[in-house]
Amino acid sequence: MNIEKILAEKGKLIDKEIRSVFPKSVQNLHDAVYYHLGTGGKRIRPVLAIAVCEALGGDVKKVIPFAAACEVLHQWLLIHDDIEDGDRIRREKEAVWVKYGLAHGINIGDYMSAKVYELILNSKNYGVGNETVFRLLNATVKTAVKTAEGQAMDMNLRKSNNPSEKDYMDMVVGKTGHYLAIPMVGGAIVAGADEKVIGTIREFGPCIGPAFQITDDILDLTAGKGRKEIGRDIKEGKRSMLVVHCLSKCNKKEKKSLLRILNKPADKTTNADVLLVKKLFGKYGSIEYAQDKAKELINKSKEITKDLPPKLRSILDEFADYMVERKR
Repeated sequence: MNIEKILAEKGKLIDKEIRSVFPKSVQNLHDAVYYHLGTGGKRIRPVLAIAVCEALGGDVKKVIPFAAACEVLHQWLLIHDDIEDGDRIRREKEAVWVKYGLAHGINIGDYMSAKVYELILNSKNYGVGNETVFRLLNATVKTAVKTAEGQAMDMNLRKSNNPSEKDYMDMVVGKTGHYLAIPMVGGAIVAGADEKVIGTIREFGPCIGPAFQITDDILDLTAGKGRKEIGRDIKEGKRSMLVVHCLSKCNKKEKKSLLRILNKPADKTTNADVLLVKKLFGKYGSIEYAQDKAKELINKSKEITKDLPPKLRSILDEFADYMVERKR
């Protein structure tokens, strides 16, 4: 299975649906939405919704509005994430809040968040029953709440000088696990899957979500095409899996130096600081540890999916592998 090919083909299915809820009339709003959507992205989440629904024998047409909602959910969270992190670049272009101003950036994200629920409600126009629409709305609301809690935990953790691996995992399950599971859960709901299958998919998310984020932590040090500059997470003081591991292994003097750099304002953190941190990661094998942790989570995810219908299991396992093998 070629995941990149699937993403390219099925990702296009949601474009028309997204355009249907975003007119082009209000300056510094609709133009900004299209600017942000035009910065790119793999469309992993909507494709997961479509692929799961299809694998379970569902009508793909019926899941398109929900799949589109998953993409808009992802995109508005990125707008606010850039504001919260002070990131000025998003996929090699100015972040929305930089191009349109902070106040507009907040409003644009808020507007897009409302459109998530409009898209889900539009499912009724595709023959999705009211009960199913309610279940989709309920699952999405719970996901949005968990994601916001996880984001708060992430920002709180940046103030900690003794972050534990449990702290990191609790944060990343909240921030990424539920958020990556919701497309699959919704696809299964639209397909009419039983609660056992849906429950298994819910367990799958807290494995691949953290694996995805840990891989992102690692990629932050390589900055392939379309990513932020190398070491941006270090400049923002994020307590990544690599940081947590390194802090637990280095000596007191090294720990003091590492924390001094992490606790600096981002604009005061130099490339030399980033290089020093990378050297410490190399000395203590923190990158390799993080890679092993991500693979461990993927192996666990495959234990969870082993009793799912073969077609669904194959798709989920392929996507799980892709989460840790991707290069950007």
